[in-house]
Amino acid sequence: MSTVKTDVKDINETRKTITVSFTSEEVTEQEAALVKDFQRQAKIPGFRPGKAPEKMVRSRFAKDINQELKQRVISQAHQEGVGGADFEVFNIVDLEDGEIAPGSDAKIIFTVDVVPEFELPEYEGIRVTSEPTEATEEDIDKMLTQILNQRAEYNVVEKAAEKGDYVRCSYEGKIGDEFVADLVPDTPMFGTQKVTWEEAGSEDAPGVRAVVDGLVGMSAGDEKEVTMEFPEDFKPEALAGKTATYSLKAEEVREKVLPELNDELLKSLGVEDEAGLRKAIAENIENQKKQQNANGERQQVTEALIKAVDFPVPESGVQSETEEVLRDFMQRNMQQGVSAEEFEKHKEQLHEGASKAAHDRLKSRLILSKIAEKEKIKAEQDDFSRMIMMEAQNTGQKPEKLVKELQKDQSRINRMRSEIVLGKTMDLLVDKAERATVEPSVEDSEK
Repeated sequence: MSTVKTDVKDINETRKTITVSFTSEEVTEQEAALVKDFQRQAKIPGFRPGKAPEKMVRSRFAKDINQELKQRVISQAHQEGVGGADFEVFNIVDLEDGEIAPGSDAKIIFTVDVVPEFELPEYEGIRVTSEPTEATEEDIDKMLTQILNQRAEYNVVEKAAEKGDYVRCSYEGKIGDEFVADLVPDTPMFGTQKVTWEEAGSEDAPGVRAVVDGLVGMSAGDEKEVTMEFPEDFKPEALAGKTATYSLKAEEVREKVLPELNDELLKSLGVEDEAGLRKAIAENIENQKKQQNANGERQQVTEALIKAVDFPVPESGVQSETEEVLRDFMQRNMQQGVSAEEFEKHKEQLHEGASKAAHDRLKSRLILSKIAEKEKIKAEQDDFSRMIMMEAQNTGQKPEKLVKELQKDQSRINRMRSEIVLGKTMDLLVDKAERATVEPSVEDSEK
């Protein structure tokens, strides 16, 4: 009969300690059985397999026996304490094992985060809104202009720059006697540019608004000063609420010439005539809007679930999710040229935002997991096959190679299974949602 004793204590609402205690007799029995295993398997010169004296085996394999004893005791403690718990363990946060030796009591302490108990909210018929997917003539005209802009020529002209022309220029900003470049060394586009191309009068240019607007009306060789009043909430903060003067010089003006929508261009676009092009553009826009609606509906369902039920989430889960959110955010922004120094300046705000996003993400996952359990949603073989094919396409790997890699990595298979189940559960909720179509807001239309 096992003498193992398990004791559970609450640390907080989502964290517990599980203490598994072994008597000295229990540990001694484990060690004795272990020594017999070593005797049967040990190959010692002068002795037939399994016939080597126990004392010699203990002496020669002392270190191995001690390590294996520790592993066996911890494994049994895990099975009895963590595996046998009447609550769902989310993650093992810490493990204290102390000394494990024959003739002595042993105590294994697991610190674990647990999945909290909560009542599922009503998840069928969640109200979601979506926007019309029909492509308007204005939508089609805008995309057609984008297509033509991508194939535009930029010809040098001897005239004053008009809105939409590109100007090779240089500028340098000062606030009083101080150079802007010294205030924001990590974002040179707000300070000094010795050579740069700017679209005159562009409404969505990323640089200095006063410079972009000031180029309208300038010819090659012209110089002037422009004033930029930075908003109170401007980023970088070093410029917020301040007024800078920029010395601006135009070097060259290029006029954007859109291509003629002729047979040659239409053929290169894979259509026979302008009507065919507009039809293809309309289909493209409608598909984009449908995808935006699908993403928006999933986001609305997620937000509704998070608001509908309140419960604490495991600390370790929030920490790991926060790290993942921050890692993704930094990778995206570093690809866009944001420096490590800029991240360091705003690390507290970034961490706070990432922590909130991580909390909500984990909370939604826990809710979806419980819904999946209630609805008996499983990851089927076909689901794995589809996901493997998608990953193979995205990474350029052969599916067969990916399958072999997965067979060696159970944790990766478990993550894949979880993503499949959560995805299918979300699909179910979206399918059962109550829908309403609304017209896009002015702000969304501008975007």
